[in-house]
Amino acid sequence: MTGATGFIGSHLAEALLAHGHEVRCLVRGNQRLGWIAGVPSVTVVQGDLGNARSLQECVDGVDQVYHVAGLTRASTPQQFQQVNAEGTRHLIEACLKAKNGPRRFVHLSSLAAVGPMPTPIPCAEEISPRPVSPYGRSKLLGEGAALAARDRLHVTVLRPPVVYGPRDRGVLTFARWVARGLLPMPAGPPRFLSLCYVQDLVSALLAAGKAGILSGEIFHVAGAGAFTWEDVGNTLGQALGVRPKPVRFPVPVLLLLAAVGEAWGWATGHPGYFSRGKVREAAGHWPCDASKAQRHLGFVPRVGLTEGIVLTVKWYQEAGWLSH
Repeated sequence: MTGATGFIGSHLAEALLAHGHEVRCLVRGNQRLGWIAGVPSVTVVQGDLGNARSLQECVDGVDQVYHVAGLTRASTPQQFQQVNAEGTRHLIEACLKAKNGPRRFVHLSSLAAVGPMPTPIPCAEEISPRPVSPYGRSKLLGEGAALAARDRLHVTVLRPPVVYGPRDRGVLTFARWVARGLLPMPAGPPRFLSLCYVQDLVSALLAAGKAGILSGEIFHVAGAGAFTWEDVGNTLGQALGVRPKPVRFPVPVLLLLAAVGEAWGWATGHPGYFSRGKVREAAGHWPCDASKAQRHLGFVPRVGLTEGIVLTVKWYQEAGWLSH
């Protein structure tokens, strides 16, 4: 699998081990092992998605590949393309060239590959993708690279919305603002979105690795319900014991602030989560119809927003990422 050192991938690796699987993880030469450091029954293989030749050892002799790695922050659109699009193509090529290659390939994409909706109506898999961010466009191209091999390799694509839970740093940024008593959001009418607790997504990934489905299927995976960012912020506030005050910024102001943040990230080599692409995404609706995954994968989300936020905040505090 790829991405095992990250947020979602580390949870997936633990779940695979718990189900009795042997796990082989692709790790870059200078990358820290993170959450999988010292975990027994995990085989670490050195390689890089940017180098197709280095991927052969990772995929040769495995039964299935979970491609979870992805770049969520970058200084340039080209960096997103290199990892999320070209990296996926390299991994697919390695699977096809392997003498004893995998029979299944489960690709974790993102609802960002579809793009935001103009209305709060939940989007299904049949919708025509219109991503609005460099990240979303790179994820859509990554999907294309995986699906192009569906006649030679059993490929399944999963598209979650915002994924949160222990070890996640994306929602952590929002939680830190809420902890200060502030709830920043775009001005204008409420925007609705779906979310997915990480363990629910892991359950869907595991199901995709064994379900009797046709190659080339795409599934939207999300928790129950649709919420506004104010709902999410207030739920975080309840878990933290604060009542955050909404602070609404016009979208043009947010785009300007994001441009400054991008320039700083480019200059320092440390891009942040706040970008113009994220602002454009936040300006639309992100409700997700997961009924196809429920029908064909048996996917049933178990963790609601309130419970998931409480578990996430508790982990943040115990890990020292967020003050008590």
